[in-house]
Formats: sequence, C-alpha cells, structure tokens
Amino acid sequence: MNQNILVIGQGGREHAIAWKISKSPNVSKVYVCPGNGGTELDSSLLNVNLNINDHDSLVNFAKQNNITMTIVGPENPLAAGIVNSFLNAGLKIFGPKKQYALLESSKVFSKEFMKNFNIPTSEYQMFSSNQEAKDFCSTKKHPIVIKADGLAAGKGVVVSASIDESYEAIDSLLKSEHSDYIVVEEFLNGQELSAIYIVNYQGISYEIGLPWTKDYKSRDEYNSGPNTGGMGAVSHPLCFENKNSLFKLHLDIEKILIKTLTSINNYNKDDGVGYLGFLYMGLMINNKDEINVLEYNCRLGDPETQNIMLTLHNKDVDLLDLILGRKNNKKDFNLDRIDNEDNGYCCTLVLAAKGYPESYKKGFYLDLSSIKETDQLVIFHSGTDIENGKIVSKGGRILSVNVYANDRQKAIDMAYEKIKEIKVFEDKDFKHQNQDLVFFREDIGN
Repeated sequence: MNQNILVIGQGGREHAIAWKISKSPNVSKVYVCPGNGGTELDSSLLNVNLNINDHDSLVNFAKQNNITMTIVGPENPLAAGIVNSFLNAGLKIFGPKKQYALLESSKVFSKEFMKNFNIPTSEYQMFSSNQEAKDFCSTKKHPIVIKADGLAAGKGVVVSASIDESYEAIDSLLKSEHSDYIVVEEFLNGQELSAIYIVNYQGISYEIGLPWTKDYKSRDEYNSGPNTGGMGAVSHPLCFENKNSLFKLHLDIEKILIKTLTSINNYNKDDGVGYLGFLYMGLMINNKDEINVLEYNCRLGDPETQNIMLTLHNKDVDLLDLILGRKNNKKDFNLDRIDNEDNGYCCTLVLAAKGYPESYKKGFYLDLSSIKETDQLVIFHSGTDIENGKIVSKGGRILSVNVYANDRQKAIDMAYEKIKEIKVFEDKDFKHQNQDLVFFREDIGN
C-alpha cells in the first residue's frame, strides 16, 4: 500500500526524516510543513505552507490529502498537543501526546520524574526566585549546570564555570520567555551519548535502538562557548569498544529505557494509550561505566537525525518499517557491531551563520554546485530558502554536510573537504564572495 506521509517541521532534522521516508517503496508522497530550501529542491518532497501552530489547518490538510501518517519533528508542536489534536480527529500521527511530552517540555517535571522513579540523574535543586538561586549557587563548587524549565531550542542550558557566570545565567534564564523556573544541577564528568529509540506501534519491549551518536552542543572548539542546537555529530566512539563492554552498556541503557517508559505510562495510566514516538535519552557515561540521564527529548535530536538517517540509508533500512514495527528483526542497531563486525561510520558537520547562537546575519547566498551528492554524501538543509533557484540563508544553522564511510577518518576528512567547498556570497549574482559570513567547528570527530 502506497502511503502519503506528512512531516511537520522546517529544520535539518525534518529534511533528513522526509528524505529517508521518501526512500520507502511503500510511500507515494511526502509532504513537509513548512519545510525549507532543501526540501523544496528535493523533487521527492512537497513543501506545505501552513502554520504548524494551527492544528485545525494541519488536521484539515491531512484529511484532504489522504495522509496515512504524520510524523512530528520538533518539540514545540508536541508540547502544544498536536498529537492530541490529530488523534481526536481520528488521524494517525507518530509522536507522544502532550502529557507524555512533559518529559522534555519541563525540566522541573523531568528531574522530579527521574527522582520519583529512581532513574539515575544528577543532583539538582529548582528555583523561581533569583536571590534564592544565587544564594544556593554561591555555596556550590563550580562548574554547575543551570537550565531553563521550558523549551529553549537547545539554548536554555548554561554550563557555568564561576559564581559570576552563574548569577548572569540565573538573571538571563529566569527573565526569558522559556521559563518561570530554573533547575540548578551538579556538573557530571564523562562521555555524553545520545541514545535514541523508536517506540513504535507494537509498544514496550518492541522499541528499536537507533545507532548511538555523539553530538557537539557547544559553539566553539574544545566544547567551549555558548550552547547551541548542535554543531555536529558522529557515530559514537563507544560503538567501537570491545564486544563485552558494548553489550553491557546496551543492557544498562535498555534498563533505563524500560524504567522510563513503564514509569511515564504509569504516570499517565488514565490515558490508556502509552508512550508512542521517538524517545531521546541524553546520557553521561563516567569512567566507571556508570550511567546518568542528563535529559529526555520526545523527538529525534538535531543534528543527530541527519547522522542517523544517512547511516540507516547505508544499512538499507526502511524507516517507515521501524516506525510501524514491521519487517524488523533488529532490537538495537548498536548490536550489529557485535554480530556483524559493522564498521560503518558517519560524520555530520553543521555550517552556521557567524554569530550564531546570538545575533547573526541572514539573507546571503550559498553555492553548492561543486558538491555531488551520493548515497554516502548528503547535504541536509536547516535554515535556507530558495529565491529564483538560489539558496539563501534564513537561520543560524544553515545546513549540514553528512558523510558515511567504512573508515572513521575517511568520513571525517571527506566531510571537512566538502564543507570547505561551499561558497558563500553576499549577492544573488555570486559576485561578492565572503566566507566570513559562516563558520563550522573544526574538531568534530576528534
């Protein structure tokens, strides 16, 4: 049965999801709402110019265009209850309902949830008073982590190295539109790991572990500078540890996953539906191989999605099958490395506008004509539009270059070679080249 799929969102994550879904032999049309320049250029995708906050318009579009399934990309529509709206209209949609999405939409709820259900996480306190938060931070050993309670597109987190920085972060985050509360956490050392699962229509114990990735949130090299939505991602180094370590880590993460799903379903037991959608667990693994949960996301991470979708493509895996829970003999893609000696490696580099995540210039043009895309090399757009056939920037993160290879260094080297071939111009006629308008981290994968 050929299906019509609607993907909601406009970033690199949604471009990658839509691109991968369009490869399925069971898919007829893929719509992206509202999409971006990359999805507009892709002949297999159709952009839809609707406001994703207007649930009624989206529901009507899905009905009128025989949409068999909608996939929600970003967190804000989930927090606003778009899944509830679609289900109430009798439409199939992949994502958690609003009451489950609290795992991401409220840091206060998330930390209290972990504490109440004995899920390992860092020590924390929450505050609504500037002065009380400052008094607490003044007694704490730094660095510490300060988070806005609400959604902030990856930018509501500050790792503070000093009391002065903590005071500044408290004033900033409590004044922001994202939150009336902040969470102050202990800083954990170790290696971060993005463990993302598809909790599909078959329910708990049938969830599928996507390839582990390592993302780079800080803007600058050596994990310095302000937090961003993500500056790059790679296949996680822990995937290449010895088999015993890999298998133990898989089991330990699986225990946390099951406890999380069981607990959030129990919390919402009156709903009777259960968690459905992607579940992202941001983990910290210390030098004793102990795991703590840093955060939950109720959707795919970005830029991890670009990395994962290209990896799945090169493993010849149908994403739609994983979501529907059919034709799948795999429980966890990371165990491929134990069973099949899988050495595939993917590197994702984000090209961003100079100044991001603070003020940055928009409206300049990019020339990608020297880059030939293949099954192993794909560019996913984030903040672009198309004007008279030319790619123009409209966001802080502009696009990502993604390379898959059997060899780690080959993937990294090729990604850097290609991102340096992108030409940036101030004008649509490509007469005034200015590479200083953009930047990328030069230590991704190292």
